[in-house]
Amino acid sequence: MKQRLKAIFKGPVVFYPLLFAAFPILFLYAHNMSETSASQLWLPMGVSVAAALVLWIVLSFILRSLSKAGFATGIFLVFFFSYGRFYDVLNNWGIPVKQAYLFSTMLFVWGYCGYFINRAKGSFATSTKVLNVIAVVLIIINLFNIVSYQVKLGRQDSVTQVESTEQTPAAVGPVGSSTLPDIYFIILDEYAHADTMREWYDYDDSEFINNLEDKGFFIARESKTRTPNTQHVLAQILNMQYLSGVWSWDNSTREWVKTASAEVELTSEEAYQKIVDSSVVDFLKTKGYSYIYFGSWFEFDRYQQGIRDKAEVYFNYYESDDRSSIVSEFVYTLWDTTMLRPFYPYIAGIQYVHYYRSGVLDTLQHLKEMPDIGGPKLVFAHIACPHAPYVFGPNGEYIAHANDNNYEDKQFYLGQYIFISQEIEKVIDALLDESEIPPIIVLQSDHGQRPHHTGIVIGANEWKKVLNAMYLPGMDYSELSDSISPVNTFRLIFDHYFDADYALLQND
Repeated sequence: MKQRLKAIFKGPVVFYPLLFAAFPILFLYAHNMSETSASQLWLPMGVSVAAALVLWIVLSFILRSLSKAGFATGIFLVFFFSYGRFYDVLNNWGIPVKQAYLFSTMLFVWGYCGYFINRAKGSFATSTKVLNVIAVVLIIINLFNIVSYQVKLGRQDSVTQVESTEQTPAAVGPVGSSTLPDIYFIILDEYAHADTMREWYDYDDSEFINNLEDKGFFIARESKTRTPNTQHVLAQILNMQYLSGVWSWDNSTREWVKTASAEVELTSEEAYQKIVDSSVVDFLKTKGYSYIYFGSWFEFDRYQQGIRDKAEVYFNYYESDDRSSIVSEFVYTLWDTTMLRPFYPYIAGIQYVHYYRSGVLDTLQHLKEMPDIGGPKLVFAHIACPHAPYVFGPNGEYIAHANDNNYEDKQFYLGQYIFISQEIEKVIDALLDESEIPPIIVLQSDHGQRPHHTGIVIGANEWKKVLNAMYLPGMDYSELSDSISPVNTFRLIFDHYFDADYALLQND
């Protein structure tokens, strides 16, 4: 036994397999730092490194060499973490391949690699030293990018804090808080325009629109957005100014193209911060409003901590769900790149469906109860629906995990679209019926369905058309433009209800 152990440990120091196991998780985080947090790293990284260590130990006894086992482990890790990418590339090239075949082929090839590594006469000393260096360099590069980003973010936060203390909202006349209406700002993510649904989904949404009008809503039927990015849309509405250029989709290159620049251009990170440091929220707080926020999975690790600090009351049923550690956006994206991808539906698929269903359902139910909370209050609810994942049929039926991102079969988006339309109408009924003072209700979509989704068939610019419905008690709707931009929403509200002096900006 001693002789066998001595033979196994003979050769150069080997550590790169463990670094290779950590690198893909670190790389994914480094390229998505603005959209996730370091807390998402530790569980998958720990599992990956531990699994690689076990595989390395087992192979060391089989191959009787740490160096050979390390090399075989390294090859397996390359296969393991490139599986999903390779599968997607093949399908994008028009080469349909079943996951079972690709999975088996990769294992077969790796087995042959292990066979030839075992037969090799060399000690793998040189390759071990080279791979050790490569692994260290890869880790250092990503750590440097992560640290640089955190330093930059810290500087931006300090500047933002200084600016927020220096800025004051536009002065307005005093208004009695006992007569102030509650304000509900509800965003339905990727909710397509009625015209889009009629043309591309053969679905007539006029009943929903007509019902809103019968309840007293103004429908801006020609309202549009200029950017397909949710963070920029929300930042613009909540700060009442254009903060991004005008974008279009190029079908020939399948890329987003900026066709015009705005006076102020925000990066995604800056847009997230603008959502937190909202001019609309600051304005209303000076009038005695409290801020109640309903979040979704979208702001996870993007800006939810800032909102937590800003809002008097914060709800996020995705964040409080125990299943988030295995179905969060970061973990799911990572899982989708690996050889575990074929097993996700069996291991976590049902948890994934339950997670996204309960997040929507709990938010909708709680919104109906908001009139019971004393006002005045601004209630902002970002509902990530009918945006994928598709987990609701038209009557709330369960949708299998296999179709959660199926854009090619239009029944899945349509079903979720019908479901959320019906449910949001119930929310509106509750808000109107239970509020002592007629509330202001703004119901909008950030954008329509976007053409970049894999398998989708839709017009290149349908995403620009948005739902823009406003319940504005006491306002003369005949004075409103049918093409009013969402960016003018709170300019309009503040001028009418608070005697502010915001001029409406040019519509998109």
